[in-house]
Amino acid sequence: MSDVVASLFRKQAVDFHRRGGLRGDVLHITPAVLGAVQWLLVAIVGLGVTFICTADVRRYATGPAVVLLEQRHDVTANRPGVVAEIDARVGQRVRQGDVLIRLSAPSEASELSSIEQELDDQLLLLMRQPDDRAARDAILALRARHDVAQTALERSLLRAPKDGEIVDLRARVGQLIDAGTPLLALQGQARQAQLTAMLPGPDRPRIHPGMPLRLQVAGFERTSLELVVERIDEQVLGPREALRALGAELADAFDLRGPVVLVHARLPFDGLHVRGVEYQLHHGMPGVAEIAVEREPLLFAWLPGLREALGDVF
Repeated sequence: MSDVVASLFRKQAVDFHRRGGLRGDVLHITPAVLGAVQWLLVAIVGLGVTFICTADVRRYATGPAVVLLEQRHDVTANRPGVVAEIDARVGQRVRQGDVLIRLSAPSEASELSSIEQELDDQLLLLMRQPDDRAARDAILALRARHDVAQTALERSLLRAPKDGEIVDLRARVGQLIDAGTPLLALQGQARQAQLTAMLPGPDRPRIHPGMPLRLQVAGFERTSLELVVERIDEQVLGPREALRALGAELADAFDLRGPVVLVHARLPFDGLHVRGVEYQLHHGMPGVAEIAVEREPLLFAWLPGLREALGDVF
């Protein structure tokens, strides 16, 4: 029996108990320690109450934003048609007036060629008979038709609106396009960027130029850019009108719900620095912008009814 009982405990524990082991003592709390603990608790409670009474809670106007490069020009088709030739490539430097894209215009070209041939015939006839009044009238009419036909043919040529570098090309030979379709983009020498944010329309009266704006670029959520509001559109727009203001090429990138106001800020650089690496900002990069539009004491945020009770005091 003694062997069974002894086996309930480890041999080391039994030997330690036989040698006397360790003897504990009663916990002694001195008045000095108790007083210090009490004052510490009072200080913590006091700091907490002071924080609740003095801290502010900020309300933010938040909405989608887009980076827009300045000195950028989109070249759009001024009439429907089929792309016949592309005389441009990405990275190419072009000068104002250079032909970039040619649309197929066989009827316009044939009409112009026919008028020019007829005009040459009438001029030859007039040289042979300078007093032929009918030939003179025919030449005047043909010149008017020639100008109209040449203008029609010119509409099939897309020219560079200014000097710049081709940074985006979305056309291909044989492509059927509609009038107003963006086909390529030119970037001027400067690559300064600006920001357009679409913030809730009801916050328009609370937003003013000079207010700080925080931007988080999509894909770089851990890095934020601190900007300053430069200007705000006066009119609050519906979702469709706001997207139209951004341009056809960016309208499908955002899903707006409710009225918004367009807020503009300037980026002092065209790059984004993240962990020692610089990333270049590109036209159309999306992000999220926020502006602190209202402050409220933390106490009122926790106890909304307190604001109404103390409305005449605060």
